[in-house]
Amino acid sequence: MMQGARRGLWLSAVLVIGLASARAFAQDATDVDGDTRHNTEQPKETEQAVPVLTPATPPAAPAPAKPKVGDLSISGYFRGSFGAAMNGSTAMGSNSFFKGRMTCFKLALPGSMFSKYRLGNECEVWSETHFTMVTYAGDDGTVATLHVMPTVFIPTSYIGYTPNGAATPPDQNLLSTGAVLYFPTLYADIQGVPWLFGGTAWAGTRYYKRESIYISDFFYWNPSGVGAGVEDIKLGKDLRLSYGAFAVDGEPTSQAMYQASLPLLIDLGLRNDLQLRGINLWPGGEIQLGFQYIVSLSRNSNLMGYPNNSHGGWGATVQIVQRWTGSDNKLAVQYGRGGGTGFGTLARFYYPDFSVRHDTSEWRFRILDVLTIQPIPLIGAQVAAVFQRDDLGTPNSGQDWISAGGRLAVSPLKHLKLLGEVGYDRVKKALGAPPQFLAKVTGAVAITSDRGLMTRPELRLFFTYAQWNDPARIAGVDSGDIYRQYYTDVLSGMTAGLQAETWF
Repeated sequence: MMQGARRGLWLSAVLVIGLASARAFAQDATDVDGDTRHNTEQPKETEQAVPVLTPATPPAAPAPAKPKVGDLSISGYFRGSFGAAMNGSTAMGSNSFFKGRMTCFKLALPGSMFSKYRLGNECEVWSETHFTMVTYAGDDGTVATLHVMPTVFIPTSYIGYTPNGAATPPDQNLLSTGAVLYFPTLYADIQGVPWLFGGTAWAGTRYYKRESIYISDFFYWNPSGVGAGVEDIKLGKDLRLSYGAFAVDGEPTSQAMYQASLPLLIDLGLRNDLQLRGINLWPGGEIQLGFQYIVSLSRNSNLMGYPNNSHGGWGATVQIVQRWTGSDNKLAVQYGRGGGTGFGTLARFYYPDFSVRHDTSEWRFRILDVLTIQPIPLIGAQVAAVFQRDDLGTPNSGQDWISAGGRLAVSPLKHLKLLGEVGYDRVKKALGAPPQFLAKVTGAVAITSDRGLMTRPELRLFFTYAQWNDPARIAGVDSGDIYRQYYTDVLSGMTAGLQAETWF
């Protein structure tokens, strides 16, 4: 009887479990086959999407401090060298040993200019220190600054002319070279004026948008001078327009042996300089355009026996710049007529070659290319070539100047450079005159701050050898003029010395 009861209970439990399972199955079937759009059951925790972790936003860089009156920044340049002239060969092929003050080799060019390649070939101490001081800082972002650049020039050989802006001229009474203090840059500017569209207004005397071949110190596009204007007006993302008006006078004259060479007071002109830069038509490339128009305002009369033959003129420059990592190439083409044949000086900022004393029939054509490369830190180089044609507008007055050279810098150690430079200049005049040529080669070892062609400072020990022909010697081939006055049968020379160069 007890067994029957236990069996009944077991059967009852099985029946209850079976009915519950059937009901659960029926409910599951309804959930699968029925409408589930209103099912509000939340997904299980393991089925939730993995959250995306975003990095925390870094704190914003602090805004640069606003300029305030009295803020001062300094940049500059320095070089200085000394050495000795050694020996050379004569025109007859024999050797003539001599010693003398270091002299620097350069070829005389049209327009009383000179061309030289710089390494181991600079006979002066030269210092430029550019001070820029804030004189006004407005709440609207307008900032005014004063630019002053005292320049010290100590020639170590006879030079024969005085730089513009000199406070004390060298070669006083031709008895000493002396030292020069002058101010090629002394001007004020205002930037941030809203209606100037990003441009900077300025007035004074300044180095202005200069382009040069470093290894030959050739400032082929150098519209520097005394004037005023607005530069770098933004016409677009990269396009910048600049206009400057500069004073122009005449050619230097020598009225007495010991009198400074100054242009006539009656000479007066205005040089209008217009530049458009930032024409970027392809990656890394830029086209730069320049146009200058000179207006002669000289008095129309004949005074003190000087006829009024002043004229204006114009000139144009097209430059294509290609840049890539650590390197760039500049190709420039220039053409000018009359007073516009001047595009700048060959050696810094002495008498610029802008003048109202050029006839309108005169013209100049120039094309040049300068390549600067630094493919790896170990090796850097600059190579350049120039062709220039000058014509005075009269029959057989043309003359050509060709120049080519390069410098190589190899840095086997971080603070050591091995430098080599070669340069060649040739002038060919009309009327069958024999050509003039000068070639030089320099080797140097330098202690330096770091690797790289253009890293400075450099402290150099150099040796230079130069060779020329007799027509070049007669015209002058060196700054000390010792090969024209003392060693007239010498057609080569050597110098050795020490030099420091730096910029900051």
